[in-house]
Amino acid sequence: MKELLKQAEINDVVYVDDIRELRGIQGLTSKRLCIIKTDFRDINKIKKFCKSHGNLEVWLASEEISRKNILKANLCGIRNVIEYPIHQNLISDLIKEKKLEIEEEKNFKNHISLKGLKVMIVDDNPFNTQLLEETLSALELNLVTCQKPLEAARIVQEEEFDLFLLDIMMPELSGFDLAEIIRSSDKNANTPLMFVSALSDTENKIKSFDYGSYAYIEKPFDIKVVRAQICTLLKTNNERKELEKQKEKYWAMVTHDMKGPVYAEVSALEFVLNQYGKSLDDVQKEILQDILSSTKYLKNLVNNVLMKYKDDNGNLVIKKELHSFKKLIKECQNEVKYIAAEKNQIITVDYDAEADEFFFDLAEIKRVINNLLTNSLKYGTKDSEISIIISEDDDYIIFAISNTGIGVTLKDPNEVFEKFTSYSEEHRSINTGLGLYIAKQIIVAHGGQITINSIPNKTTTLTFTLPKIMNA
Repeated sequence: MKELLKQAEINDVVYVDDIRELRGIQGLTSKRLCIIKTDFRDINKIKKFCKSHGNLEVWLASEEISRKNILKANLCGIRNVIEYPIHQNLISDLIKEKKLEIEEEKNFKNHISLKGLKVMIVDDNPFNTQLLEETLSALELNLVTCQKPLEAARIVQEEEFDLFLLDIMMPELSGFDLAEIIRSSDKNANTPLMFVSALSDTENKIKSFDYGSYAYIEKPFDIKVVRAQICTLLKTNNERKELEKQKEKYWAMVTHDMKGPVYAEVSALEFVLNQYGKSLDDVQKEILQDILSSTKYLKNLVNNVLMKYKDDNGNLVIKKELHSFKKLIKECQNEVKYIAAEKNQIITVDYDAEADEFFFDLAEIKRVINNLLTNSLKYGTKDSEISIIISEDDDYIIFAISNTGIGVTLKDPNEVFEKFTSYSEEHRSINTGLGLYIAKQIIVAHGGQITINSIPNKTTTLTFTLPKIMNA
């Protein structure tokens, strides 16, 4: 047996004729399987060995196979008892299986991306926690183990986790009690949990699902099965969290763009009050002040807006229809005129293109143009000109807007199209950094491109293209 394993270059499988031989073997912690020849009189020694090497799969080879001896092996956590002398076919199958396992392990590490996910293991038996740790070691998870459920109950109130693995029978608190605490916590109310227990009765299995368990694993467990279950659950939960992030991203976009037009209305009202306030009577002033106050309040009510921006995969959804591009630009120019008036800025438009009507999402492109106009006015200097030039080539309408001002002071100007990035560090605190990020999402969804060209403290030009395709 030893010679055959050596010939097959299976270095992570150990075979011994007597358990005492294991004392002289180095590097047992790196081995995958240990086969021990036994007559079961040494079962206590084998049990002790299994306890101290929880990561090592153990098989027993014996001439004394009986129901009683198999039960003894199972109580040690050993599931495989094979007949001695070991059949040649079994050795061949074992060699094939171990080679396959090695290959699967490589693929497993390459394809599973769960690194850093936080998992808590709660079991009062240190042998069980160690076994689970070793089972999950290849996943590079952030593992937190607790042998005291009361301590675990304290931690779950303070830290967020991606998965809980809970024993049921524990002192101080049962696994069910701890599950109830987890479900009532602010940070982990939706975190999936699994019970790992020696209890095999139907009642406890059903009860575990009543407490929100996603799986019930019986001890002793198959390492491969448990790892596969945990991987699947972690991947599913990770995907759920990504969808939640997409939702947050969506609402950030909505919030940003709701503030744009409302800001224009606020500016218009403030302009009227500043320019004509002296000629208004008290009642008129009061009415305008009330309108101004209500308009400002609208900024905080963005969650009442129904939008259509995200599909199930978190992608931007656009609806192309035939619209006049020239008319849209005029509308956008008119909507920001009060903002321009605050700094005595002038917006000029040069529509140097024959194409006017083509297919695009009117609401979405309006968002882009308003964002670009607002940015140009905000970062442009007082008494300056904001220049809009529309041109075309064979396939695209080209929109370019330029201003004179601080420009982009970032090392890489294209960073302005990333989320939560502002033109410059000095404006970061007063800007959400979402406008250009949103613009890029919309333009790309239309099949166009958006770019920036900036000379700090001189000029900045933002340009986007839209396909002139005469169909949706």
